[in-house]
Amino acid sequence: MLKQLLLKGCLGLVICGTGFVAVPVYGQATEGIIAQSSTEMASSDISEQELQKFAKAIADLRAIDEETRVKMIEAVQATGMSPEEFMEIGKIEEDQRNLSQEKQYQFVEALEAIRELNKEDRQKKRVAVEQAGLKISRFNEIGKIVENDRDLQKQVVEILSR
Repeated sequence: MLKQLLLKGCLGLVICGTGFVAVPVYGQATEGIIAQSSTEMASSDISEQELQKFAKAIADLRAIDEETRVKMIEAVQATGMSPEEFMEIGKIEEDQRNLSQEKQYQFVEALEAIRELNKEDRQKKRVAVEQAGLKISRFNEIGKIVENDRDLQKQVVEILSR
C-alpha cells in the first residue's frame, strides 16, 4: 500500500473516482492520465487543437508531479526520517515491523502527510487538465488513443519539446 501511495504521488499517477490510470508513454515522471475505455477510437478522432491541449495538460502534470515529489520528501524529512528510511519501513509488511514507538510515530505522521499531498495532487491535476481546455473524460479518451498510436506519441513529444 505504501509503495503504491508513494508511486501514485511521486510519479504522477492519478487514481481517483474518475477512473484514471497511468500511461508509460511519456516516461515515469511524466506519465499522463487515461481511463480504460471499451470503445475503439482512431487518431483521426483527435483534432490538432485537442492534441495541443493534451500536450499542454501533460506539461502541467509534469510540473505538478515535481512539486508534489519535493513536498513529499520535505514532509518525510520534517518527521525526522530520511526518504530512504521511510521507503524501507514501508516495504516491510505492517505486522512484521519491529519499530520503536518513536519510529512508528514518525512513520505514521509521514504517511498521513503523504496521503494529504496525494489528495492535493489529484485535485491540482484535475484543474490542470480542465485549464488546458479539456474535460477529464476527453483527456482520458485522447490519452487512450495516444497510448496506442506511435505517431501521435511522437507528435505529443514534439509539442512538449517546443
